[in-house]
Formats: sequence, C-alpha cells, structure tokens
Amino acid sequence: MIEVEGLSITSASGPILRDVGLHVAPGERLGVVGESGSGKTLLAMSLMGMVPDGLHVTGSIRVDGAEMAGAGEAAWRRLRARRVAMIFQEPMSALNPLRRVGDTVAEPLIRHLGLSPRAARDKALALFDETGILDPERRLSQYPHQLSGGQRQRVLIALALACDPELLIADEPTTALDANVALRITRLLVRLARERQMGLLFISHDLAAVSRTTERLMVMYGGDVVETGATAELLRAPAHPYTAGLLSARPSLATHGKRRLPTIPGSVPPPQDLPRGCRFSGRCDQEIARCAEQRPNPVTTAPDSWAACHLLQARSKGAGS
Repeated sequence: MIEVEGLSITSASGPILRDVGLHVAPGERLGVVGESGSGKTLLAMSLMGMVPDGLHVTGSIRVDGAEMAGAGEAAWRRLRARRVAMIFQEPMSALNPLRRVGDTVAEPLIRHLGLSPRAARDKALALFDETGILDPERRLSQYPHQLSGGQRQRVLIALALACDPELLIADEPTTALDANVALRITRLLVRLARERQMGLLFISHDLAAVSRTTERLMVMYGGDVVETGATAELLRAPAHPYTAGLLSARPSLATHGKRRLPTIPGSVPPPQDLPRGCRFSGRCDQEIARCAEQRPNPVTTAPDSWAACHLLQARSKGAGS
C-alpha cells in the first residue's frame, strides 16, 4: 500500500537521504535499523508528510497509488491517522501532559471519523483493552505522568490505531523500556499487524526486537540503504561490512563475559562530512581505494536481497570471469 522510489532529502549542507526505496504491503512487517544519524527517523517523518522546513524532497512516495511526494499539508492531513499513523519515540514528549490520555485518543476519532464524544470515548476504551492496558476504564481519566513507561507506550499505540490506519510506523517503540515490557510491546505489534492486515514499518536500534517483529529488514547508514533482505537470513549471514559490524557488537550469553565486544570505530558523521562514495568509508575495516569517492551499486546477495558494497561488486565480477 506504500511504495517509495528514489527518495532523496537534501539540506543546505548536502544530502541527508539518498535514493531510498521501499515498499510495504498490507500485513507486511518491514524493519529499519542503523545507528543514530543514519536517517531512520527522517525517513519515517517523510512518510507522514512531516519533513522539517528547509529540506528539499525529491523522488516518489505513493500511498495506495496516490503520489504524495509533492502534496501539500491539506492532502497529508487527510491521509494521516486514517491511512498512515505513527508511534513516536518518546511517549512523555508525544503525549500532552495536561490532557487525560483518554481525551488524547478520542480526539482523532472525533476530528477524523466524526464520532460523538460518547462514541469516541467508547472506542478509546475498546482500543485500551485491545492494546492490553489493564483497568482501561480507570486509565482513560489519568494523565501521562500517572502511567508507567509501558502503559504510556500502549496509549501511543492505541492513539495510532484509532482511525484504523493501513500502515503503522513505529519509531523506536521499545526505547527506554525494560526487556520484559519491550518483549510484550513487540508481540503486541505483530499481533495487531496480523489481525488487522496492517502494514508495519518498525524502526529500531534493537536487533533482537527487529528479529522477532519483522519479516524483511532494511539497513541504513548515513542516509543510504546499504543492505536489505529477509530478516532471518540477513541477520544470519550479513553481506555488508556495516551490517556485520552491528551484529558483531551485540552482547551474547555465549561469551560469558570472556571477551570484549567488537565495536565500529567512530560515529556517523554529520551530512556535510559524509564521503561522496560509500557512506561507511572511513569506518570500514575492509575499505578499498574506490570506497571514498565512488558510490557502490547494489549487488544481489539472495532472492529479493541486495547489498551495496565495492567488495561484493569485485567478488561478483571475479566469479563471473
């Protein structure tokens, strides 16, 4: 139901996203991973028509066949909540501290669906129950600070689901939650996507959360998509050095604390300092001469999977000669 092709976002300092493409069908669950500064949240904001002022957007964003890349705010406002909805990163920032959470969830039902206040309240109560909020009748009248982190996250999920969207974008929905609560939240999102046949775009730093939530995975670095494929296969056998670095840095019970975890040196540079070629150049331990200046082309690594790396290109050419 959503297709993105050649999406690029540029600031006065240079490109922030470069030629990003993705598609999410009804019921499909796509994960997006990468360090802070990789462009994940900006990608999510672009799919909501919420790109910050001063940035230039090119490419295509189609929702149910309708082109939205050049659409105005009025067109996006008709789409948000009803077709595409988003769970934002931090519940305490996303929820109004001066409003009862039940009123917050009821508002889009009144505004977008034309429900009466009473009907909207009843729907909000049903959403609280569906998302596993205990004692939902009492929670409706509470304020965000009266809820736990997991309860606030479930309120955001209920808010996003209120108008039955076809695509749900979850931007770091397990941030700052303990492991047990994060597990329950990811299971909830998978169940809702299946039961509602709703597309899910799941953005996270947490590779464990991504592995249990998504079917396909997209790895971003410095505004580029560097690898994509089936989640289980990509996590089992990553093709791009950046993906391999992310996976090797994960703690494992098998190490029993006997070795230091490997790390990727440095951090993602700001857009104006990114290399022209492979964005990972300068941090990659397998870098070759052309990496900094020439952008690598995607190389097929498995059915419906690819990675963009000069080393893979060289191996592919060698195998074919």
